[in-house]
Amino acid sequence: MRRTTQASSMGVSTTSKLKIGLLAAAVCTTALFADAGVASASATDCTTGSSGDNVETCIAVVGSGLFVIEMTATACVVDSTRTLQVCVRGPDSALAVCTPFEVVTPGSCIAKPVMFDRDVNHSGQYCTRTWRQNDDGSSPTLIGEQCEGVS
Repeated sequence: MRRTTQASSMGVSTTSKLKIGLLAAAVCTTALFADAGVASASATDCTTGSSGDNVETCIAVVGSGLFVIEMTATACVVDSTRTLQVCVRGPDSALAVCTPFEVVTPGSCIAKPVMFDRDVNHSGQYCTRTWRQNDDGSSPTLIGEQCEGVS
C-alpha cells in the first residue's frame, strides 16, 4: 500500500519531502562522481506495508545498470512513536546491513545508507526492510519491505 500524508501547512507530503531529499543526495553524489564517466540514474520507492499507515519504508538506489553508487534505506514514522530497525538486503555479498533499533518519533526518520561506488556482484532485487520491536519482548515484526531491481 502506498501512502502520501500531509506533513505541513504548505501541503508537501512526507513522501515528497523524503523523495526530494533523496534526489538531492543523489544529485550531489552524482556530481562527486561525474569525472568517473558513469551515467547516473536514480530510483526511489516507498510503502507503508503492514504498519497501519504509520511507517513509510523507502529505498533509494543511485547508479546505472550494475554500477551502484549508493543505496539508502529509510523508515519514517507518521503518527505514533515506534522502536524501529531499517535494513538493506540483496543478492550482493556486502548486504545485509541494518541500523540498530531506535526510538523514532512522528515526523522523524532513520536511514541506512550503503556506499558501493562499484558494480554490485549480482543483479536482482535489493530491498529495504523495516522491523518493529514489540513491547512484549517477542521477536521483531516485519512491517515494511520495498524493493528496486538492479540489472
